[in-house]
Amino acid sequence: MNAPMSNAERQAFLDARRQGIGGSDVAAILGFSPWKTPLDVYLTKTAPPQPDEMSEPAYWGTVLEDVVAQEYAKRSGCKVQRVRQLLRHPHHPWALANIDRAIVTPSSRARLDSDGHLLGVEGILECKTASAYKASDWGRDGDDEAIPVHYAAQGMWYLAVTGQPWCDFACLIGGQKFVIKRIERDEETIASMVEQCRIFWFDHVLKGVPPAISNGADAAKLFPLDNGQAIEANTEMLAAYSDAVALRAQIEAAEQTLEQCLDTLKASLGEASSVTLHGRKLVSWKCPKDSRKTDWQAVAIACGASKELIAAHTHTQPGSRRFLFAKQ
Repeated sequence: MNAPMSNAERQAFLDARRQGIGGSDVAAILGFSPWKTPLDVYLTKTAPPQPDEMSEPAYWGTVLEDVVAQEYAKRSGCKVQRVRQLLRHPHHPWALANIDRAIVTPSSRARLDSDGHLLGVEGILECKTASAYKASDWGRDGDDEAIPVHYAAQGMWYLAVTGQPWCDFACLIGGQKFVIKRIERDEETIASMVEQCRIFWFDHVLKGVPPAISNGADAAKLFPLDNGQAIEANTEMLAAYSDAVALRAQIEAAEQTLEQCLDTLKASLGEASSVTLHGRKLVSWKCPKDSRKTDWQAVAIACGASKELIAAHTHTQPGSRRFLFAKQ
């Protein structure tokens, strides 16, 4: 079994990814990622490096990567090999690929020539894990083409960088179901992806120009603090403000109507826990389980900690910007 990356190796890997566009960036740049926006990618490439905090799903995906690769080899009969080198497109050095595994010819091993081209390889393997709740994203049995679009974009990018003809995805779903799906190289798709990512890299990352904001979270990341100044509304801002005021009024009216409906239901429920119709539960009104909270400051004082010691270990968390409508 291949050893997972050490902390130093992972940090070096993350630093290298800042040198260009990698497979995990592409879906976000193209607007397909469920987790990241183009601005997230831009900030990753241009902002000072932050300590890497791997999420729980990402951690287990890394831990199980070798298990998935071995099971793929067992089921497919293909020979797989880990490729630790960061790969670059032969004509676009900013286009990067860090593949999970190479699928190699039976009598050979994956290797790089003097120009960095991947040799001795038949295709690419990406190892994935998914929760049972995401099973539908991978289609039903017999549906060989159902692959989450953000993963398909990643796989096609790896084909673009490496020049390989196909990429297999092996996914362990819910720890109980194993699927293998394949995407074939498509030159038209690759050309479009490379061009869009080229524009992103040269016109945004290298020039220090953020891409368009996709949502409110993007705006908060790009402008976390205010400067205390007021600006005069332009035509676009005034139109957005007018629409927002009208929509808020509609929402408030709907919320009042909803509250009246809920009051009626609660009054009718009385001490009952739920309402049913022909045995099917419609609503419930129950008390949540009691929660317990420890007052750690009181504990510290009870243990003899001084106010100065408590103050030394008390930190101020910066607040986030709140968007408020002024009273008219």
